[in-house]
Amino acid sequence: MLEVLARAVTALPALLDDPLESWESLDVDYEPPRVERLWRPYESQYRLMLHRIHPCETALYHPHPWPSAVKVVSGQYEMGVSGPFLQRSMTSSAEVAKIVLFENSTYQMLNPYGWHYVKPLGEPSLSIMVTGKPFDPQVYSHEDFGKKADLKPLTDAGKINLLRTFRRHLLFP
Repeated sequence: MLEVLARAVTALPALLDDPLESWESLDVDYEPPRVERLWRPYESQYRLMLHRIHPCETALYHPHPWPSAVKVVSGQYEMGVSGPFLQRSMTSSAEVAKIVLFENSTYQMLNPYGWHYVKPLGEPSLSIMVTGKPFDPQVYSHEDFGKKADLKPLTDAGKINLLRTFRRHLLFP
């Protein structure tokens, strides 16, 4: 996934100039941290996501239903990492690692049993994420992670603001 991420990062400056309708959006606010998300298909089998993640006191531990790779574009965040035993406790007591990621850090999550949280430190962070096809079979029910929430899209002004913010960070670092 890191190779896919590298290609997406290279392609992103041109994609940022595509029409606003090329990007879908969500304001993920059902649990902290709040995440402003833009996404679109990338190549034939991936999804490209842009995230602005807001600081919070505690962050939601969650699994991902697909393999992914992430690059931090600006800011920094703490990431806790755990595994399947966390599902029983839903606390950080099962944490196997805590990492602080800075601008230009990259990582991938390839194991369907992995869990993590991200918690920006001091200011919102920007990150680029690519995801692959969902794991088959799904290991966890994702009903507890936003599927039941009434998530709204970003406004057009919010989408434009996020695209401009990424453009500024990627083209004028």
